[in-house]
Amino acid sequence: MQQYFKRHYLTPFVLPIIAFLLAILIGGTLLSLEAFSANKPVSIVDAFFVATSAVCVTGLSPIDVFSEFTIAGQWIIIALMQLGCLGIITYTTLIFYIIGKNISLRDRLAVQQSIVCSNVFSLRKFIKRIVFFVFAFECIGFIFLLLLSPKGVTAFDALFLAVSAFCNAGFAPWPDSLIPLRHCWSFQIVIMLLIVIGGLGFFVINEIVEKVQHSCKKSGYYNLFSTAESKKLSFYSKVVITTTIGMLASGSIFIFLSELGNTIWSDASLGERFLTACFQTVTSRTAGFATTDLVGFTDITLLMTVFLMFIGGSPSSAAGGIKTTTFRVLLASLAAQLKGRKQAVIQNRAMNSQIRNNAMLLFYYAILTILMGTFLLAITENGLTHHGAARIPLFSLFFEVVSAFSTTGLSLNITPLLTDWGKIVLCLVMFIGKLGPVWLITTIQQFHTEIAYAYPEESIPIG
Repeated sequence: MQQYFKRHYLTPFVLPIIAFLLAILIGGTLLSLEAFSANKPVSIVDAFFVATSAVCVTGLSPIDVFSEFTIAGQWIIIALMQLGCLGIITYTTLIFYIIGKNISLRDRLAVQQSIVCSNVFSLRKFIKRIVFFVFAFECIGFIFLLLLSPKGVTAFDALFLAVSAFCNAGFAPWPDSLIPLRHCWSFQIVIMLLIVIGGLGFFVINEIVEKVQHSCKKSGYYNLFSTAESKKLSFYSKVVITTTIGMLASGSIFIFLSELGNTIWSDASLGERFLTACFQTVTSRTAGFATTDLVGFTDITLLMTVFLMFIGGSPSSAAGGIKTTTFRVLLASLAAQLKGRKQAVIQNRAMNSQIRNNAMLLFYYAILTILMGTFLLAITENGLTHHGAARIPLFSLFFEVVSAFSTTGLSLNITPLLTDWGKIVLCLVMFIGKLGPVWLITTIQQFHTEIAYAYPEESIPIG
């Protein structure tokens, strides 16, 4: 019986699901207790919603976590965000390492799928570096936020924000997110840097740090881009960095131009408007903070926000979405189709068919999940009423589902209005969005079977 349990349930594909569910179960149970409630006990559904949102580093919440929970309850939320950021697979492997157990090849490959793209690396060394990097960046962010904090921001607020920003969680110490700090630009810049670094991925961060270290040893200064004296960044890291920069730049310019005539920024200079557009672009890529009420944005800005949320951050990071590399492969595949070429090329490198198929699989998976989530949410919130009598606009529901799937946490202020069934739907979408992509790819690859025959080809009219 014990061997059967280990063989079927303690596998790299089932264990993360069990671990995530266990973390949510423990966190939700604790948050529902009166001991952790500042006022009256939080409802079971709201407690588990917040726990799911924290573990999945989303940031959506039907309640104000700082007014509804005690300091102890807020520490629980920090712990849940930290668990979600590092990843349950990473935590499990770290625990195995600490207690001295051997890590099987199957477990090693599963963790490798979760946190890196390289086939050759020291797993134990890398896991320790992950933990070190996370806490190091959070501590540095905490120090800067504390030093740059405006009046009224406590040390605990700064710590909470540092963890939430690096984990791309989006929880804030205030009910209206970071709107009270919308004029504190130095504070916002630190938040943006934490979000971007947290969304790059541990593998990219590790490479950059090793590049800096190698450069210092060879030349005595931080020569990041020298190919003669320092290690070159891998193809993967280059793709992540260039795609991230491209998305941030194009998103910032687009939002800045689309909101030029909007009265919500009437009291801000052009420079302040551009910085706000930059912050909105950065936070839309799965962080979920807001310095402006999203309801006041134009429709095209909200559509761009949906696009940024859908793509999200990079693999092996705290961010969600279909990931920057998936988006880059899809663009390369589209370009190849339009040009009539067989190879999808990125930076003079051709993507193999398996990578292209995986990218399309993730894209379809995300689209179907979002459509199904929106369909279910429309039923739970609006029932069978006609469009004109809908309680919540369909686009607001769609926006909420995309935010949940991409673990972003942005909302058009409808989260507190959702019914309990609607909150349960969003919990499922957050859970699927957090675990789904990696789990889907690694699991499906295990069931690939080679066939020794081929079917005859046929053609049908398209379009």
